[in-house]
Amino acid sequence: MRIKCQIEILNRCAASQGLRGGCGKSAQATLFLAKKPGDIVFLIFCTAKDKQGTKYRVNKNIQQIFGKFVSDGKATIRLKEPVVDMCISKADPVELKRILNAIKSAHLGKTLLGQSILSSMAPAKTKHVEKPKTKLVVTSRKDYPVTSSFPLMLERLHIHDCNLARLDSRLFNLKHLYLLDVSSNKIKTLPTALSQMESLCELNVAKNEISEIPAELCQPQAPWCKTLKSLNLGNNKLTCLPRNFHNFFNLWQLQLCNNSITKLPEQLGKLHNLRRLAASNNSIKYLPLSFTKLHLETLDLFMNPFVNDTQLPSNDVVCCSLKIPSLRELSGRIIRTGKTKTNRRSLPEFQVFDRDRSGEIGRKKARRLRAVSSLRWAGNMSPAKKRFRFILISVMYTHSLDV
Repeated sequence: MRIKCQIEILNRCAASQGLRGGCGKSAQATLFLAKKPGDIVFLIFCTAKDKQGTKYRVNKNIQQIFGKFVSDGKATIRLKEPVVDMCISKADPVELKRILNAIKSAHLGKTLLGQSILSSMAPAKTKHVEKPKTKLVVTSRKDYPVTSSFPLMLERLHIHDCNLARLDSRLFNLKHLYLLDVSSNKIKTLPTALSQMESLCELNVAKNEISEIPAELCQPQAPWCKTLKSLNLGNNKLTCLPRNFHNFFNLWQLQLCNNSITKLPEQLGKLHNLRRLAASNNSIKYLPLSFTKLHLETLDLFMNPFVNDTQLPSNDVVCCSLKIPSLRELSGRIIRTGKTKTNRRSLPEFQVFDRDRSGEIGRKKARRLRAVSSLRWAGNMSPAKKRFRFILISVMYTHSLDV
């Protein structure tokens, strides 16, 4: 049995003198156990530069094995002779645990026959020491790996136009996968096992036949709720999103275009990290009130049949309209919130409009006011607002202002 991993050899004598021993960085290698005549077991690792391999005797030559992080594919083997540490990383956890157990047995002089663990002394082949593949693009059904497995070190996987009806269960074993693109297929549902992919940051399932997102995928304890940042659900058959969709609290980009969504989740405003939202060509009639709590940079709601205020359902809490305040109102809010001290000389000249008690707007006598180019902070300002040195205000008026 030969395992692919990254190995770094550290000389402990050099380390004790403040020097860094070994090659300085880990190298892609293949690690295995081999036996010579005379029942001598050797631990051998081969690299692309040294395919013949470097051999270390195992019997009574292992000082200690550090295997606390075997589940992460990491371990360190401390040898007595030579005085080095073999640092192993990015290995398959199951294979690594198996070979470490075999090393312990060989160190104690136990036989390894019948365990299918020993390999030949032959040099490593190029495919055994080449750098593992981290990106795979499949654009047709004939290129899809049916008989072979997916590379375990995959980080980015693109599968297009393969007529997949469901996600392959082998994908859930890819611990390093952070981008999964399975757009342009025929996927009808997302399995709950997808939520256990703890490294997944970007998911693209656009142009499929998905009609529902299971609520189990959005549970707060699911690992991918903490890592997922980009989700593309465009061009599917969705009619709604689950009520607990807000548990994707790290979501930065959300694509919902070209579906049949009638309304957005009421708690959508809890997605405080959401910056890009696209939901054009849907059947959305109104927006939830929590929508105003989002901190969006880009928003696309084109081609949705929004209703006016009189057609809104009375039993739903909605945001009736998104009115953009005028510059006059914004400047007035800053003055009122910050309690900025002003006077008649510091404000510009403009026409003042006040609302009377009946709600109608009447025109009053214009007041002579002057513009302020830089206004120093007043002593009663809160410390949190003192991060700005100046406020540039063009119009300042706060009387009868509805804030």
